[in-house]
Amino acid sequence: MVWSSKYETGNEIVDNDHKEIFGLVKKVLDEAFANRKEKVDTSITFLVEYTLRHFNNEERLMEMFDYPADEADIHKKQHSNFAKSVTALHEKIREQGDTMDIGIEVNNTIVDWLIKHVLGSDMLLAIHCKGAS
Repeated sequence: MVWSSKYETGNEIVDNDHKEIFGLVKKVLDEAFANRKEKVDTSITFLVEYTLRHFNNEERLMEMFDYPADEADIHKKQHSNFAKSVTALHEKIREQGDTMDIGIEVNNTIVDWLIKHVLGSDMLLAIHCKGAS
């Protein structure tokens, strides 16, 4: 997973967080495909923690810039569902020995969701913040 300018929202805080998350996901994938289970576990733990902090940052932006309540609810629900999925995946990593399968699942679950979320909901939030400032 490689960061690209097409993912830039124009909000420096959000974009810096996203760059870090993309790098962390790449690290998890690299370690999974290299069959380093212990490092996958450590990296995904850090990814989960960092992502949750990032979600809190975005949700603070929603409050600061008076993001419409219905859109904020949808966005927060996406965050919550993603956190549940990643937590379940993390538990699976701890239970399973085959990191190659985990790498494929990380790619299919985390990467797909992250790209869609950044290009969709996060772009809408950034546009709103720009217009409100």
